[in-house]
Amino acid sequence: MKRIISVLAVIMLALGIAVPAMAAVKPNKYSLPLDGTVLQNVEDRAITTATPAERNPIIAGESPTTGLSWQGIYLPMLVQISNPEGSIDVNGKTVKSAGIGQRAPWGGAYADIVYEGILYRTGETRISFLFSDTLEDGEPTSAGPVRSARIGHVLLREEWQSGLIYAGGPRREENNIAEMFQELGASDKGVLFDLLTNKFQDYRQRVQGVKSPDNLDVNVVGLRNQIPTNYTAAPHAFLFADASPYTDGYDLAYKINLDWGHEKWISHFVYDETENLYYRYSGNAPYLSYASASDRSEENQTWLSFSNVIIQRVSYEYTNNNKIMPVMQSVGKGNADIFIGGRYIPGYWVRDSIEGPTVFYDDAGNELQFTRGKTFIAHLPPESLCTFTGVE
Repeated sequence: MKRIISVLAVIMLALGIAVPAMAAVKPNKYSLPLDGTVLQNVEDRAITTATPAERNPIIAGESPTTGLSWQGIYLPMLVQISNPEGSIDVNGKTVKSAGIGQRAPWGGAYADIVYEGILYRTGETRISFLFSDTLEDGEPTSAGPVRSARIGHVLLREEWQSGLIYAGGPRREENNIAEMFQELGASDKGVLFDLLTNKFQDYRQRVQGVKSPDNLDVNVVGLRNQIPTNYTAAPHAFLFADASPYTDGYDLAYKINLDWGHEKWISHFVYDETENLYYRYSGNAPYLSYASASDRSEENQTWLSFSNVIIQRVSYEYTNNNKIMPVMQSVGKGNADIFIGGRYIPGYWVRDSIEGPTVFYDDAGNELQFTRGKTFIAHLPPESLCTFTGVE
């Protein structure tokens, strides 16, 4: 895939934020076996889209994020979630992988959309939970572990017009997210909640018995209620279909494998035909979420599963060639490897501006029709490895 020159670089210059300087670096090692269909460095599909990348209105009674029955005020909350290496016993063998065992997240069962993106150039990742549907029902009151944000997460907040809960972030002059929030106007809207400040003590806590710093819990509903009542989030609704149109002529995809460049952050999605869901694994372990910070019992864990899995190919630059300062190029366009209903759709994505939405398109250039339910979106670099296989 051709590297996309994002309009973000131009906007960053306009905001006075330095565009990262690049130098030769050692490439990551991808360790997935090259079985089935291999998707890596695929040439830009340059799909001609039938409609512009604009915000869809919310349909009365239908959730804009899941397509399920929903009534409420559209004001989603985005929470930055840690994804550190953990370990767990699976079938008598110890599995060491990201976000499992005692390092598993909590509150994830309430997330409508789960994002994963690069944290370090060497292949470690960070998770973001987007909550919307259950907020009106008073959940979640506990989610975590909350960690820091990067520039890509600043852009994700702008896309969803959401509240953003995070625990600090880069403060260097050339990569200062606080400065970027200010320039974009988010700082004046009352939608930002940095838990490392002293402003939100009533809504955060450190969880005893969980290793710091991956032990910060937050009351998402409580902070959402702190957003000024005059704040309005611009709608961002996906299109949904009761029955997937992506059947005949589309390759079977019953197992999806993602390799970000670090063996402990390899993940898999396995399709359950009876439930029409993709179940996520981290390494060979089910990717589970605890119920809450106060209920970290195994019997009440939820195995996170998704109706839609989207691999959004985005380039990353690194401020001053610093491996821990990724700048995700999520404004622009590029390939999207899409998996719905056990099928693969070679699609595309377009985002025309920082304030605009990311719109996904199918192989015919029509806006993607999601299956109703939860969605997983991976912000995967073009050079990173994705493979998939049909029925085994």
